[in-house]
Amino acid sequence: MSIFEITSCLRKIYAIEPAHKLKIDQNKLQNCRSNILNLVNVL
Repeated sequence: MSIFEITSCLRKIYAIEPAHKLKIDQNKLQNCRSNILNLVNVL
């Protein structure tokens, strides 16, 4: 996972978006969080 992917994930996670949009993206956001946490654990 590249730093660019991580950055875009973080933007999605912390961006303030309409609730309906967040519901659609919930799984993607969860995957992003998991990937970032895994990366942090590796470091």
